Amino acid sequence: MNASLGLRLASQLISRPCLGVGVRSVPLCTPLSYLHVSTTSRTIWTSIPRKSAIEQSSPKNVSPLTITRSVSFNRRARPSPRTRQAPSLPAPPEPTIVKPATITGAEREPIRYTDYIRPEGSSHEEPLPPPPVSPAQKATSRYISLFGVIFLTVHILWWAPYISGYGHADAKEKLGELIWFNKYVVPWQTFTTRWLTFCPATALERLGLNDTSPVADEGEPMITKVSQFIIPTVSHAQIWHLALNFFALQALAPTIVKYYGFKRALLAYPAIGSLGLALVLAVDRFANPYTKMDTATAIAQYRETDENVIRERTGIEATKAERDAHWLLGQHCRYAVGASGVLFGFLAITAVVNPMAKFELMFIPIGISVRTLLMGFVTLDLVRIAMRGESVGNVGHLAGAVAGVLVWALWLRRVKLPDEVRRQLMMGLRRKKMGLD
Repeated sequence: MNASLGLRLASQLISRPCLGVGVRSVPLCTPLSYLHVSTTSRTIWTSIPRKSAIEQSSPKNVSPLTITRSVSFNRRARPSPRTRQAPSLPAPPEPTIVKPATITGAEREPIRYTDYIRPEGSSHEEPLPPPPVSPAQKATSRYISLFGVIFLTVHILWWAPYISGYGHADAKEKLGELIWFNKYVVPWQTFTTRWLTFCPATALERLGLNDTSPVADEGEPMITKVSQFIIPTVSHAQIWHLALNFFALQALAPTIVKYYGFKRALLAYPAIGSLGLALVLAVDRFANPYTKMDTATAIAQYRETDENVIRERTGIEATKAERDAHWLLGQHCRYAVGASGVLFGFLAITAVVNPMAKFELMFIPIGISVRTLLMGFVTLDLVRIAMRGESVGNVGHLAGAVAGVLVWALWLRRVKLPDEVRRQLMMGLRRKKMGLD
């Protein structure tokens, strides 16, 4: 009886096998519904306690006798090799620059071919119409023209004493030369000296920072005290000085106007000029040993310590101490004019914002980096100061460069540059990083 039951069970298992691979089990049809086969590390025959669990995990009309085969002998469940996936690789970065020609053309203004289309009815022999003027170019032209008119107007005032003297030349013989000079020339010279020049000694007296200031300056209006830091920045006594500074303004103004606009560039000029002269006054106040001298005494001693005067009076050359004293006295009592300090400030701002910019000096058709140009001028001024040179206001140049950096750091740095300018600066940095410049 037992042998026949075993043969019947074996015949059913061989005729209808159904195996399950992995964690999921597949039922095997058999009349023995009370047995369950499970293999992990070895085959174990167990009985199924509840039928409801079998019905939930097995399909209908199928015997719950199942054979479960583990993937590995480890008790921890791991996914099969078929279900494993390789880690996804990051996407390749998209190229930002396709051709070097794109970099070269990006620094220039975009070319609009519609601007060069010939008008209807025109022949090919006629020249193409000129390209339209951009708003930045119009603003730059207004800016340069405005300051050109101001420079010329203030320069004409320097000729007022000579015009007055020539206008009253017939009274020179009647009144005498000394009386004629004091009556017609001196008043205009006093006017131009007070309003169109800057002197540290006079500025200290007007502001009340010098104990030896005359009593007559105590009732001076505030407008005169303020104007001595602004008007001298547009004043030029010599025509060659005016021409040189005007050419430098034409070279530096387009960058400032294009980056910050007409109004900000217009306000930046007096801001840099007044701050530069204030720095000159501060250096004279705290670093000059002759700062407590009044203007008249300082001028008299300045003339006495001149090398030519000492040579004529004593017959020997001036010593180093006498030359240093003469230079320090000149820094205290000499009058300063010109827009050189403001132009140095514009050059410093350009070197900070766009160090890749290049300029061509007069008679030198070679592009020079703005940083190299600024460093060259600063080095030249420092050498002139060390050599005690007086022909150029070297201290005013350095003070103007420092004032330009301060104005940029405190104000212009917060201004958002135009999109075209930012794109040009970014492409310039990329060109420099790739070694194309």
